[in-house]
Amino acid sequence: MNKGFIGFLILIIIALALAKYFLDWSIFDALSTEKGMATVQYVKQVVSTIWEYVKIGFAKLHEIF
Repeated sequence: MNKGFIGFLILIIIALALAKYFLDWSIFDALSTEKGMATVQYVKQVVSTIWEYVKIGFAKLHEIF
């Protein structure tokens, strides 16, 4: 499981590096705009909501077992 996760992170890093090199696009420049910050807040809210559902599921599994 960790191998797949680490590979996924490395893939994201490589993709961002290639976007910077070939397209002159920077994640930091994109996030510094108002739209970028709104996107970050939205993603943060979605991840937080998903995490809450996962925690509830694990709590229910813990009660069962």
